[in-house]
Amino acid sequence: MSTMKKIVSLIVVLFAVLSCTTDVKFNNPGFQAYRDGNLFRALDIKAYRSAFTGDLSFVALAQDEKLELNISNSTVGTYYFGTTDLYTNAAYSSTFNGMALSYRTNIISGPVAKMNSYMDNEGTGYTSDCNLVNGVYVCGNSHATTSSGTGSGLTLSVIANASGQVTSVKVASPGTGYKTGDVVTISGGGANAKIAVLSVEGSNGEVNITENTGDTVSGNFKFNAVNTSGNPLGGEQVNFQYGTFYKVPVQVIP
Repeated sequence: MSTMKKIVSLIVVLFAVLSCTTDVKFNNPGFQAYRDGNLFRALDIKAYRSAFTGDLSFVALAQDEKLELNISNSTVGTYYFGTTDLYTNAAYSSTFNGMALSYRTNIISGPVAKMNSYMDNEGTGYTSDCNLVNGVYVCGNSHATTSSGTGSGLTLSVIANASGQVTSVKVASPGTGYKTGDVVTISGGGANAKIAVLSVEGSNGEVNITENTGDTVSGNFKFNAVNTSGNPLGGEQVNFQYGTFYKVPVQVIP
């Protein structure tokens, strides 16, 4: 009886080890995300890098679903969707119950999601309206009027340097009706600091390449994409969060 128990225990241990090994193999390479709160896990994932342009593309397939990530560069770094860089975009399509839907990170009008990381014009005189905090001038929320485009209602939290130039901003109130590339002028100071809209809500996001060995690539992503199928049965947009890709083999194409 004791020998039989040992044999059974050994079988259980071997089964557990084999199960763990299978799980590791399944997730290397791996590609998954949460689509509107539901797990999207690729059954087949391929990555392609253009030898000519350096563009990197992922094609992830699940049952009745397809997700594509296209990036204008394959080096380690963060790249944004829904911007004037049209080579960097995300697309999702599905055919659940025979209903075809498609979504893409197009340039659309909407509330501002993110401003550029650099100023078009740093402006002058902004320290007069700001408070010195930890060596920088914090200017509170300043209204931003469009120098181009038709958006309205955007306000920005502004940081200025000792020379009165705006060095960075954050969205305080997103306004409405803005498009990627719209340039806004920031009130206060000399009313001459300018900065462009990077992306708007409903069509934005980012992909972060954390590792590129030359043979495989790893990273993470998130995005919102708008309905491009024209099918009223689909939602106006789709949301992907907590996306990851791990050691996906890269095929070089012409």
